[in-house]
Amino acid sequence: MIDYVKGTVAARAAGRVVVETSGGLGLELLVPSSTGVRLPEPGHPVKLYTHLAIREDSWQMAGFLTAEEREVFLALLAVSGVGMKVALAVLGHVKPAGLRTAVADGDWKALTAVTGVGTKLAQRLVVELRGVLAAGPQEVPAAARPPVATDEVVEGLMALGYTGAEAAAAVAGTEGPAPERLREALRRLDSGRGVGVADADRREGNA
Repeated sequence: MIDYVKGTVAARAAGRVVVETSGGLGLELLVPSSTGVRLPEPGHPVKLYTHLAIREDSWQMAGFLTAEEREVFLALLAVSGVGMKVALAVLGHVKPAGLRTAVADGDWKALTAVTGVGTKLAQRLVVELRGVLAAGPQEVPAAARPPVATDEVVEGLMALGYTGAEAAAAVAGTEGPAPERLREALRRLDSGRGVGVADADRREGNA
C-alpha cells in the first residue's frame, strides 16, 4: 500500500493535483474540493495521504491532506452504492467532523446537498456509517435515544423516520451482521413489504 506521497506540486486543476516526487515521477491524484483549495501553489512542497484503487481498466489514486480525511473517505467507500466520485464529493462538501455529527444526529437531509447524493443514498450513508464513524464528544447520549429501539438496525430505521412498528416489521426474520440485515430491511421497505421512503415523505408533508 502507498501510504502517502511527498513531493512538489507540479500542477493543479479542479479535483486533481499532480505531485512530482524527488525521483522525477509525476503522480496525478484525485482530491476533494476541500483539499484542492488548501493545496500549496505549484512549485511548493506537499504531502498527501493516499488511497490507490486498482481496476481492470484503470488505476486511480486519491489524495488527502490529513490521515483523518482518508479514514473517512475509506469509510464512505465501504457504503453500498458509493464510489470514489461520490466519496470525494461528500468530503468536498462536508468536513469529517461535520459528517460525524450528521451521522450521530441522523441528519441525512444535510447530505442531500452533495452532488450525486439523493434521499435514499443519504439515508443509507447515515445508517451504514453509524458505529463506523465515531462521533467523539458529539455522540448522541444513550439516554437521548429512542428507548424502544433495542435493536441497532431497528434504531437506524427509526432514525430515518420509520415508526418502531414499521422498522420492527421490516427487520423481522433477517439474519447475519447488522449491515446485511439493514440492507435487507431497506429492500423490503422499498419493494412495498413495508412503508417506503415515499410514504415517509408523505407523512412528513401531512404532519
